Amino acid sequence: MTDPADMILWLDRRIASAMTWLDDHGRESKKPRPEGDIQTKEYDIARFEEIKVAYVKALNRKLASEAAA
Repeated sequence: MTDPADMILWLDRRIASAMTWLDDHGRESKKPRPEGDIQTKEYDIARFEEIKVAYVKALNRKLASEAAA
């Protein structure tokens, strides 16, 4: 299994990368990309954030159950 700290760091990097792309190519840039591409990146960011929250919750539950045992 991947180390939890590595997994969280990986998710943070994916989120940051997608946000940078939006800053560089989003609606407010000089030459914005097609709306469909922008919406896809926004969707990706939302899903990565959702995955990160679920992962952290599951990790906390696992650690709590191990501490109780």
